[in-house]
Amino acid sequence: MQIIDWILVALPLAFVLVVALYTNRFVKSVADFLSAGRCAGRYLLANARGESDSGLANTMSKFEVVLVSGFVLNFWEKISIPVLLLIGISGFVVYRFRETRALTLAQFFEARYSRNYRLFMGVLAFISGILNYGIFPAVSARFFIYFLHLPLTVQIAGIEISTLAVLMLTYLSITVFMTTIGGQVTLMVTDCIEGILSHAIYLIIIVAICFVINWTEIVEVMSTAEPGKSHINPFDAYKIEDFNIWFVAMSLLITAYSTMALQNKQGFNSAAKSAHESRMGHVLGHWRTYARLLMILMLGVSAVTFLEHPDFAQDSVIIHNEIGQISDPYIQKQMTVPITLSHLLPTGVKGLFLAMMIMGLLAGDSGHMHSWGSIFVQDVVLPLRKKPLSPRGHLWALRLAIIGVASFAFFFSMVFQQTQYIALWWALTAGVFVGGAGAAIIGGLYWKKGTTAGAWSAQITGSTLALIGILLTNRISWGWIVNSILEPLFPTIEWPGTFYLNGMQMTFLAACSAFAVYVVVSWLTCRSDYNLDKLLHRGPYALPGDQSVPLMSLRERFKLRNILQFDGNFTKTDKLVSGGIFWWSMLLLVVNVVVSVWNLVFYQWPIEWWSKYWLITAVGFPFLIAMVTLVWFGIGGIRDMIQFFAALRTMARDETDDGRVIYETSKATSASIEPLHPQSSTFPTRKSEPVAESRD
Repeated sequence: MQIIDWILVALPLAFVLVVALYTNRFVKSVADFLSAGRCAGRYLLANARGESDSGLANTMSKFEVVLVSGFVLNFWEKISIPVLLLIGISGFVVYRFRETRALTLAQFFEARYSRNYRLFMGVLAFISGILNYGIFPAVSARFFIYFLHLPLTVQIAGIEISTLAVLMLTYLSITVFMTTIGGQVTLMVTDCIEGILSHAIYLIIIVAICFVINWTEIVEVMSTAEPGKSHINPFDAYKIEDFNIWFVAMSLLITAYSTMALQNKQGFNSAAKSAHESRMGHVLGHWRTYARLLMILMLGVSAVTFLEHPDFAQDSVIIHNEIGQISDPYIQKQMTVPITLSHLLPTGVKGLFLAMMIMGLLAGDSGHMHSWGSIFVQDVVLPLRKKPLSPRGHLWALRLAIIGVASFAFFFSMVFQQTQYIALWWALTAGVFVGGAGAAIIGGLYWKKGTTAGAWSAQITGSTLALIGILLTNRISWGWIVNSILEPLFPTIEWPGTFYLNGMQMTFLAACSAFAVYVVVSWLTCRSDYNLDKLLHRGPYALPGDQSVPLMSLRERFKLRNILQFDGNFTKTDKLVSGGIFWWSMLLLVVNVVVSVWNLVFYQWPIEWWSKYWLITAVGFPFLIAMVTLVWFGIGGIRDMIQFFAALRTMARDETDDGRVIYETSKATSASIEPLHPQSSTFPTRKSEPVAESRD
């Protein structure tokens, strides 16, 4: 790192911190802290949510995938894009959840099922979330250690302290400060700014890489893998483990099933100024991902090329020596790309890369801290209290919970030994909650016959299987189980060194089992249909100021003739944007189907053909799209931020809008409270908001 590198790191970070301080003045209610006052536009959402997804640990997990599969996973992932776009365009789950006007998912669970179920799900979501987030600090701190070539220990006041601990404590303190100062208001603005800056850095890095390593060198290295493990020919990759076509298929199904269930972005889910803006934020986010995924792919394959190609033999010897000094074989794999990039990237670009990683770190970690801290307060603490907190006390409880989440992550990262890929660990820990929550959410929003008994049964089934998976897929615990239990009982069986299923496969099993249990138990226990109109504030239950737009049922929406029949909320521009990315993704899918038939039936492509295919579809077109979206999303994001601040200055606040479910009093007597019964036509709901708050 040269002086210019450090300047390029310091300037954007200083600007972001100044903006974070400025946003504090706009936080005047619990709803502001939790959901940014529900006044975020689509481009603000797309930029901010996208940057929150771009955390440092997330980037490291994708580097791991590229090292294992090269280009080939990109080929199979094109299958999933049209499906995910249909989910986004239809507003599946997202639209109806926003109509409930719940601040958190567990608030919806209480209104739809029961208070006890809300409390149980709040505890489970919190446990699942902090386990999922628990490895972030260690992964991030190790990146800084090996990218910056820092010593493993430092001397402070004559005491030798782990550099890992110092780095984790430093960056967690900064992230806690940003998150607690203004909650979701701060995150919306700072993440949007970081997203626009990072988008520009993606393009600079991609161009710079092309001057260091040429495409011919990349292809030469990518085509040297052993038969069955090709990094360039997807039809010669059947021996690749973990990250293959089955990984893509299971990931797609789980992503659709668990829409909004994984609550690491729960503040973004409720921050939109209308249900339609929330839907469009999701759709636009698909355009934005092209730039980031292209940068990750190019950095990953370039790192492998720099390590393996004869043209860089002198540098690769040094890099291999540095990697070899790491004693843990898994950490060796995880840090291969950061160490290589520290030698590969030129001066200036190295500073921009580090700045981008730090901004992603702040955005990703702050989103997790805000989500899990607020879930603990909203869905565990508040339901147990007989009296509501004052607005000031409520805000401080949220801030203390965020500090608690950061503290847990620090200590968990210090003691936990990671033994599987980051992506597989995330899938499995998320499965503790989403395994059953997906069924409860979809059934609760779309199925009148869904019952509380069905939701309980599904969640217990999914969580139990996911927790068993965590135990079995950890090599250390699996080894203990084999040595202490299985081998003494079954000495003639040769047990493998790792469990038969990986984290993704265990999560998929948990989700399928939970969904089946929800349907069966609900059918058996349903006595009367649930009043979904009241839950969704439709028809006679509409809130003042809500637009009344006729919506198709879920069954009608997914009929072939209605797939892209947009509802009345879509403007001409919305239709162009949504239809454009859908048909673009469909074109890519058709191309891949043609290529697949060509290779499987008629003629297997040589490496030269695959080289041109990847140059066009994985590099050329994504780069052009990334340049357009930089300008498009930059202008849109700035416009939305201006409107966001204007709305926060003038909007009326409601102190009762704090995530509680307020029970309706009976018409017979104002002193009685109607019972919470999921099959009753009357259920508890939050008080109607003032007109100024109703933006749907």
